[in-house]
This record gives sequence, structure tokens and C-alpha cells, in this order.
Amino acid sequence: MTVSEPLKLNAVCEFLERFAPSQLAESWDNVGLLIGDRAQNVQGIVTCLTVTPEVVEEAIEADADLIVTHHPMPFRAIKRITSGDTVGQMLLKLIQHRIAVYSPHTAFDSCAEGINFQLAAAMGLTDIQPLIPVDLLGVSGGTSQVGTGRWGTLASGKTPLAVVAETAKQATNAAMVKVVGRATSEISTIAIGCGSAGELLAAAIEKKVGCLILGETSFHTCLEAKAQNVALILVGHFASERFAVEKLASILADAFPAANVWCSRQDVNPIHFA
Repeated sequence: MTVSEPLKLNAVCEFLERFAPSQLAESWDNVGLLIGDRAQNVQGIVTCLTVTPEVVEEAIEADADLIVTHHPMPFRAIKRITSGDTVGQMLLKLIQHRIAVYSPHTAFDSCAEGINFQLAAAMGLTDIQPLIPVDLLGVSGGTSQVGTGRWGTLASGKTPLAVVAETAKQATNAAMVKVVGRATSEISTIAIGCGSAGELLAAAIEKKVGCLILGETSFHTCLEAKAQNVALILVGHFASERFAVEKLASILADAFPAANVWCSRQDVNPIHFA
């Protein structure tokens, strides 16, 4: 009987890099392995949208070796790591307990089977394409299946905006959605941008889509969308991405069956509706 080799952090990192290539990440982003030793063993993996003190405690109590978080932690460069602030407290605990942190963030948004594609598919879109294509091989022509955002045509044909909004609410398990546009407007083409993606409005206008589904955006972007006759559906930042880290846990569990993989139960939306 042969004893299987222990799973190494490097193997998980390589898998995640193939799944969501870091080349797809935005230039301002901080993706990849952010904490950890690639040679360390990995038995417990927890996915989450954001590393919070509650997620850190969950990982420690469950003996996790790796947190795969959508939002990077740390996100911006820091000059000191102390217990004087929340990020420092979390970093010290993670390092003390040898818990690695990996973040695919905007690479996960934009990869072939990433968040925006998953949401586009859940909305029942056909002929799904990147809203802003990126060619990893540097070949032009707009044939790439990766890139920022997604857009496509509703398989069901023209559908009232109110129905589209309800579908988006159900697809993301959102507590509520905000809508810009008339409820009775007929929608046939939809663009998708998870998280805070108001900057995709210009591309949506260029593609002449009828509706843009976002996590969140600014008031002024809402005004511009209304002026340009593009409906908006805002499902909330958390709802627009949380479902995908649940799916990512399943993907990792299939790829590494010997590991204990789960999606954090302490990763919750900090926003409540009164």
C-alpha cells in the first residue's frame, strides 16, 4: 500500500493560477499568494469573499491551512504589521497559525468560468461574451473568451425589467435589489459586472445592451445610465460575488479530494436592511 504524498500549497496555487490566470487581474490589484510558504502542507481549505476577524477565527478553530479569499488581504501596501489595527491583528494571527492566504480577485472576475460568466449563465443569457475582451496571447481580433464583464442575449427573448430584476435577485440570493429604469421596459440584452463595476457602463452603452447588472455603483453612474436609457440592476456587492466563492469551494474540493474544503460560514454581508 502506497502512502499518498501530502498536498502542498504550491499545487493549490498552480491550480488557481490555471483557473484564474493572474494576467487577467487589473493593474491596481493584488492577486496570487499573499501569505504563506509554497512548500507547506495543506489539508484544510476555506473559501470566502472577504477575510474578516470572524473568518480568521473560523479558520483557526477548524485547523485550516489556506484561505482562498476573493478580496485580497492585505490589499494595499502596508508599512507595519502590529496589533494596533484590524488588518495587522488578522495578519499576525494568520502567520502565527501558519494559515496561508491566496486571492484571485479580478482574475476570478474575468476568467473563462469566472464570476461574471457564472452570473451571466445564471441569468439565462446565450452567446455570452466578454464585455471588454482580453487576449492572453496578445493576438487581436476580439475572439477571446476572457476579459472584463460579460454580456449576452436573454434566451427567453424580450422580458420586462421587473422580471429580469427578480431573476437577478434569485440568482444571487440577494435580500433586495435596486433598479434604475421602468419596470415594464422590455429587456433582451444584458451586461454583467460583479462588485463595484460602474465603470463598465460605457462599454455597455457601446454594445447597446438594454440592462447592466452590477453589485453596486455611484449615484452619478445611475443618473448617467438613466440618461443613456440603460437599465441598471444593483444586487449588492456581497450578493454579486458570494455565490461564486461557494462554487469555488466545490471546484477546489473536486480538484483536491483528499483535502477538507468548505466555504466560510462566518463570511456574511455586513449590510442589513431595516
